[in-house]
Amino acid sequence: MKHTFNIIILMLSTISSYSQKHDYNWHLGYRIYDTAYLPHRGITNINFNTLSLNPSFKYDSFKIIDFDWTCNDISDEDGNYLFSYNGYTVENYLNQIIQNGKGEFSSQKTSKDVNYQGGLILNLKRLNEFILVHDKHNMELFSPNFQSDGLRYSLINIQHKINEGKVIKKDYKILEDTLDYGRLLSIKHANGRDWWIIRGRYNMKSFYKFIVINDTVIINDLQVIGEDQYLPLGGVTTSPNGKNIVYFHQHVGPLHGLPGENGFFINTFNFDRNSGILSNPKTLKISQDTGYLFGAAFSPNGKYLYVSRINYIFQIDMTRDSLVLDTVAVFDGFNYISLGNFQIFTWFGFIERAPDGRIYGNTGCCTQQYLFYINKPNLKGKACDVKQHAIKITSHNNLPSFPNYRLGPIDGSPSDSLGIDNIPVAEFRYDQDTMNYRSIDFTNLSWYEAEEFWWDWGDGSQPYYTTVWDTSIIHTYAKDGIYEVCLRAKNKNGETTKCKKINIGTTAIKDEADNPLIDITLSPNPMREMLIIQVNDYLPEKMIMNLYDLHGNKITTKRLYEGSNIITTESLSSGVYIVEIIERNRIVTSEKIVKV
Repeated sequence: MKHTFNIIILMLSTISSYSQKHDYNWHLGYRIYDTAYLPHRGITNINFNTLSLNPSFKYDSFKIIDFDWTCNDISDEDGNYLFSYNGYTVENYLNQIIQNGKGEFSSQKTSKDVNYQGGLILNLKRLNEFILVHDKHNMELFSPNFQSDGLRYSLINIQHKINEGKVIKKDYKILEDTLDYGRLLSIKHANGRDWWIIRGRYNMKSFYKFIVINDTVIINDLQVIGEDQYLPLGGVTTSPNGKNIVYFHQHVGPLHGLPGENGFFINTFNFDRNSGILSNPKTLKISQDTGYLFGAAFSPNGKYLYVSRINYIFQIDMTRDSLVLDTVAVFDGFNYISLGNFQIFTWFGFIERAPDGRIYGNTGCCTQQYLFYINKPNLKGKACDVKQHAIKITSHNNLPSFPNYRLGPIDGSPSDSLGIDNIPVAEFRYDQDTMNYRSIDFTNLSWYEAEEFWWDWGDGSQPYYTTVWDTSIIHTYAKDGIYEVCLRAKNKNGETTKCKKINIGTTAIKDEADNPLIDITLSPNPMREMLIIQVNDYLPEKMIMNLYDLHGNKITTKRLYEGSNIITTESLSSGVYIVEIIERNRIVTSEKIVKV
């Protein structure tokens, strides 16, 4: 009986490693000062936990906290949202401040202090416990006090739909020293269980390395490497495999007597996940005439590093010996008039890699209402497909940042003593072609070092075999139907298969009136500046939304696709409207919606 129990435990631990969706919910934006004069305030939730893996968007006016610069979220293994941290407060999935969850995490009194990447949430071996790494900082812009006074952490227990959450250990100081400002960085240890935390000292030439073991953070060592780069204002990012670290910053010196060279810099290092050693430092200075430096992020395949400036998106091929910029997008000049009659330009801002394989970015740095994204970041040059000001959301200032939760152990390394093998997890995203609705673009998003792939399209055609992970594959179906598409991912340790049913242009009958049964939701209602029409798990042939006033006058028409369709409604007068959605000359739904 004991032997059987051990087998069950082993199976459960193996299965639990398949779902590492801790970064599947993003929250950004403001709720505070939400008035008739600022109706665009509110929190935007971006949820990647969908069948197609294309994100769904939701506007939440019930969250207590705002997200300005410090912006952190965590979900459970299955992608259910748990809690957020904004530099001062921890709020849970019920929009409640958890027990002992307010204040004393940092010197911030509201979310208004500037501290990019000022928090970090790490999942622990115990499923319901998380470590929140944070610091207290002293910030005086353009002064020698732009710094942190040490590294701290708090221990949080929370479980979706079971408890409201509690801060068990709060504001525990690991190290007291003058450290870099924000730029918290963590990478999974080579053993696949523990975490490295890397933190630069004040002058950015020496780096502390910490290890998170169980529920404790301990100092490992201090390493001096690279060049002196005083008082940087910027952030940090890591490659998906954890082997490269990039610090990016705009240096404000020699303004106000600050030491060091004024300019914009990209600093790269190699990182050993087993020993924690940094090596091979490289520095690239970028011309100041390209605008301010904002962000950097790696492509999912780790080959390309993207750097965002106000007016440009650059791509760097990290397989080359030297760092060379390739311009893949130039700001197109798009702007809008905000309330108060301000002209706001949607420049390129911070960028973050997302679970759907895209890279998302905010526009500019302050109270913007648009996101841009890089649609195919694994591709070279302009084929990466930068979509400027493509998604309208509530006002926001920053994007959440995450470590790579789906990074496994290094098999055969000196730390490979836990018996954890990189058994690949199959996952993929699918997108419908806007010109041919039966042509579907499948993007491989598998993790844990898969080496071979088999695609079964579910239509009786020949399965497709490849050893190339980082490309999208287009398959065109001959006719409408419901198809079960399966991706099998394999390496020497094992294999898994992921199957999804995709519905292409096929409607079921739900009543005698012969109305098609398609899952569509409209939110929010009442609406203000935006209406989201969510088409769930259905790839339409040519779905049309018509918006009418109560007199039957057609206000606007828009083509709809699977996923979140965001309709701008700020020009509408207050009142009641009718939303009518048609697919194949049939009315799918007709609903009243209120504009306030």
